[in-house]
Amino acid sequence: MNKKFLFTIITVSLLITGCGKIDSTNRLQQNEKPSSAASAMNSETTKSSENSTSSTTTTGNAIDYKQYLKKNWIRDTDTNFPDDGGLSILISRIEDGKIQGNIVAVGNGPAYNMDSAEFEGTVNDDTAQCRLVNDSRGNEGTVKFLFKPDSALEATIIITEKSEDRVMSLPEGTFEFTPYNLKDIKGFALIEDQTFMVDLNSWGNVKFVSGKLTAGSHVPVVFYLTNEEGDILYNFNATLPYSVDIKAVSFKDVNKDGLKDIIMIAADNYDGSSGESIAAVYLQETDGSFTNDYKLDQEINDSGNNKDINTVMSYLSSRF
Repeated sequence: MNKKFLFTIITVSLLITGCGKIDSTNRLQQNEKPSSAASAMNSETTKSSENSTSSTTTTGNAIDYKQYLKKNWIRDTDTNFPDDGGLSILISRIEDGKIQGNIVAVGNGPAYNMDSAEFEGTVNDDTAQCRLVNDSRGNEGTVKFLFKPDSALEATIIITEKSEDRVMSLPEGTFEFTPYNLKDIKGFALIEDQTFMVDLNSWGNVKFVSGKLTAGSHVPVVFYLTNEEGDILYNFNATLPYSVDIKAVSFKDVNKDGLKDIIMIAADNYDGSSGESIAAVYLQETDGSFTNDYKLDQEINDSGNNKDINTVMSYLSSRF
């Protein structure tokens, strides 16, 4: 079972746009787990951290809520998340005493059933009281968050009304959460010469990370945005073929909207030898998410304008 694709399902459930406009092709990194879960929730990994405020606790210590935003938080007992199932939280907004986000539970294989819900509520110092809304299984309930020192998060989930759908439900109880980190990804191998610190507009200074997942029979390439500690802020859900080598990554404003987009060029290495170039372009949206248009990639590659970054940019200049 391909771990990359279950994590793709989780991330797409938590991001507003995911990787839209993607078709399938030969040897693409296909989703090997139920795709219906990907549409259960489609919520924003927002940039509202820039507008978020700090609060003062009863002890006089200020809480910087930004440290809890734009991260995928996993239950600290889910050591092989999501392959062995688990619980994931994303807090998308803390502003003016209000909090919003999403929570996703994944069952064990082989079915990998899911339940997902949004939460919204109020923040008072180090505590947030929320209600669950739009639960994908029709459950109702509450979640209470405790913001603990050293970027730790505690959540208490209570299901107040269970639906008739008993296939899957968010678990009840009090759980500790830690940020999902590169070190938690089984078989992750960093591609150091294609990993960079970069200023990506509303993201600020983040690390663009290139890597490969080497634990399975397939070897997909993966791309993330992380902080300097390796906490995963964004997953690009790459659609490049398996077993490719990354030749180049560049950050350019392709469509002239003032936002940095990303061009990736890979070399087909499926048979063990360096083959033809393959380009992919990810356009940054105003909310900070990135969209990959497979048809545009196909045009670039079919035309042969994919040998290097300058060639790709020259081709795209006539498109935008």
